[in-house]
Amino acid sequence: MLRSQALRSRISGLLVAVLLGLICFSQIALAAPKSIDLAELDWQYRWDDGQNMDIPSDTLKDEGWQSIEFPANPPERNGRTQVWFRTVLPAVTMSEPVIYVTSIDINVEAFVGEKQIYLFGEFDDEGNGSFMGWPWHVMPLPDDFAGKPLYLKVYSDYTQIGLWGETKIQDRADMLLDVVTSGLHELVVAAFSLLIAFIAFVFAVFRGTRREFFYLGLFSLATAGTLIGENLAMQLLISWPLLKTYLAAISYFAMPVFIAMLLYYWVDDAKGGRLLKAIAILHQVYLIAVVLLSVTGVINLATAYPLFDFLFVISLLLMLTVTLRVSRQMNIVRQLVVGAFGLYAIILLADMLIAHGLIPWVNFPLAYGGLIFSLVLVVVSIRNYIQTYTELEALNQTLEQRVVQRTTQLNDYVKAEKDRRISLERQNLFASKLERFNTKLQSCNCLAEASDLFRDKLAHVFSPAMVEVSMDGQEMDDLPDGQLRLQGLKGSSHVFASLRLERAAPMLPKQDAEEMIRRASQRLAVTLGNIKLREDLQRYSFEDSLTGLRNRRFFDDALSRDIQLAEREQTALSLLICDIDHFKRFNDEYGHEAGDVALQSVAAKLKQQFRQSDIPCRLGGEEFVVLMREASLDDARVKAEKLLEAIAENHIDYDNEKLGPLTVSAGVASWRGDEPDAEALLRKADKALYKAKQTGRNCVVVFEADKPFDAAL
Repeated sequence: MLRSQALRSRISGLLVAVLLGLICFSQIALAAPKSIDLAELDWQYRWDDGQNMDIPSDTLKDEGWQSIEFPANPPERNGRTQVWFRTVLPAVTMSEPVIYVTSIDINVEAFVGEKQIYLFGEFDDEGNGSFMGWPWHVMPLPDDFAGKPLYLKVYSDYTQIGLWGETKIQDRADMLLDVVTSGLHELVVAAFSLLIAFIAFVFAVFRGTRREFFYLGLFSLATAGTLIGENLAMQLLISWPLLKTYLAAISYFAMPVFIAMLLYYWVDDAKGGRLLKAIAILHQVYLIAVVLLSVTGVINLATAYPLFDFLFVISLLLMLTVTLRVSRQMNIVRQLVVGAFGLYAIILLADMLIAHGLIPWVNFPLAYGGLIFSLVLVVVSIRNYIQTYTELEALNQTLEQRVVQRTTQLNDYVKAEKDRRISLERQNLFASKLERFNTKLQSCNCLAEASDLFRDKLAHVFSPAMVEVSMDGQEMDDLPDGQLRLQGLKGSSHVFASLRLERAAPMLPKQDAEEMIRRASQRLAVTLGNIKLREDLQRYSFEDSLTGLRNRRFFDDALSRDIQLAEREQTALSLLICDIDHFKRFNDEYGHEAGDVALQSVAAKLKQQFRQSDIPCRLGGEEFVVLMREASLDDARVKAEKLLEAIAENHIDYDNEKLGPLTVSAGVASWRGDEPDAEALLRKADKALYKAKQTGRNCVVVFEADKPFDAAL
């Protein structure tokens, strides 16, 4: 009994002691600081003066040491490249204390007492070193560091010398956590910038004439490269600081090139555009020169930053001047782009001031400035892209509706097949024939070929039943049992084929034969619809949507083909090219919608004045061309003169107002057999058109090889 009481009292005492120990430890842990800012310590500096002090024992004496608020950029440098800093390390309670420094310009050797604890870069016999990049630094502290002096030997041939950014004593685990969390937002912005670059390059591929998408993609890549190269957390993944520094430097040095080219395409100002292009070329030359000189060892990459920042500041001010000068004449969209650039320029200037120590260091949100600028450009560019392709989107929507309708028909067909699964065995032969016919139908390139296949082969599919096949609305003796209708892109439809059961077979009831016709109609209508859709798409790819004439693509193919035919058959071939006189002035005076009406009016006259065998096309803008088969040069000239008279007599009606007649100038040329290619004939007609423009417009000029043109032509 006494033993158990003694045991309980001992256990109780032990628990009380453990509890008191935990309370004391928690109080100590709460009282222990999470980090100590080295900027709050008392620092001293001493210039090395080339004495090659390899160990801090040479510096233990107090002579020559001077106080400094922060171990960076001591006074009276006078071109010196080596300096010592020292302070006394405080006592702290940490599990694994380290010294963390955001950056050091540029090489450093650290000692606690006389013991070396850290070395970055290489020092030669004279204490000099080479540029190895700008990583963050972690200097492990020994267990007995409290109260001992910390010596930092720094070499730099850069404009800055010493420590930069955050400098603190911290537990290694907390330091790593701070590094990861502090750079997380930059990595997110970098990833988003890469996404923007990908989207911009996709738009650039589909819109080859809009180069701002290409430069927007390059600018977003440069923004991402700068963020990744300067991101603290990336050092945990990439252990080559010089590689990160080159990535950040190349991306940073390339930024003004892409910014200037972006503004070049956004600012509608000839004089300002030339200045922006000159800025882009200047920085492009600087980037190439710096990379080549630094890689070959002629210069340190770090020494290129001050001159670049100076040029960048001047370039930013010039670009701001150009954009602000024309901002009042811009619409709200372009003003938004200018405003975003102005904000980004201010952020860049503030970041430069911090980098050069002109204002106190803060963790400045440079990443968000580039992101905002990129996002504004992306939104505005996509908006313009959508406006430009409104008609194409409408066509795509129509095509999608047709696809939905075809899909619905297929679903209905599948459902009908499931409902009739009992009769599939009896109709297996029919289904096999129908599928073979449908396979042949799918290989047809056009509806005419499909029509021939229907006439020759479709009736055999229903054997032994006899089915009459009537094509394209031909009259039948009785009402059809099935019809195949085709719908156009604009909603119109017509009957492609009609099927009527003439006589069923003894082993095939009439009801089943009629069901076969209905099944065939559904199945083949889908395939015919696809052929019709493919044929419509082919036709629209050769047709100008505004005027209804053939486009340049069709003309190029037809010209080459007709020249070969004329050469083989030895027939005449003439070419007429015409251009609306003063069309730009007409557009400026009445507006682009009236200009579209004028183009349609000229196209209508072209269709009326020429034969069915002639091919009128729209080359582009206000320029038209007519390919005249079996027409001599005189025939073409007469036709051209009649065309000019018809257009001159025609008044343009727009918005209940007569805008007056138009005039056109025309050039005529004929194939003679000595032209090397189709382009030669086109050039002859174009020269004649140019001559007509020169001689006063509203006239016809014929190109004749035996009559010389002006040398200017």
